[in-house]
Amino acid sequence: MGDVEISPLVKQIVRGLRGLAFLATILATSFMAASHERAIFPFDYKADYTDLMFFKAFLGANIAASLYSFFFVCLPPKSLLWRLAIVLDVIMFGLLVAMDSAAIAAAYLHKHGDSQAFWPPICSQVPTYCYRVILAISIGFGGVFMFLLIIIISISVILNPLLV
Repeated sequence: MGDVEISPLVKQIVRGLRGLAFLATILATSFMAASHERAIFPFDYKADYTDLMFFKAFLGANIAASLYSFFFVCLPPKSLLWRLAIVLDVIMFGLLVAMDSAAIAAAYLHKHGDSQAFWPPICSQVPTYCYRVILAISIGFGGVFMFLLIIIISISVILNPLLV
């Protein structure tokens, strides 16, 4: 199978989307890493992203995605590593979707609690912490959306010569 000819405009769009994915994932990482707050009333409690493994996994996935995006933004156009890009994009997309979804579940527990598990809601005591966590997850889903657009454009470019 020969090489697929990609127009310069499509290359620039994909590179721009990778740059936006980098920004979204690095911002999500920053907000999650900065999410901590101490509550004194009714009990002394320090809310931190390290309290739950879901948030640590979210942080790790977004660090990996930001490093991956930065690497491919800086990669020369003639590099042979571009052949792996679509496969790695799909893997990174799946990782980000899974970790963002797990973080949403943990944020839901923080917001509403679980009476059967005796997990009280904590967002009324530490609102800044919850705001930063929700902001980080929302921005993280922006990165997921950027990776989805990259995958759709890449697949359409690959399949276009086959369909014409």
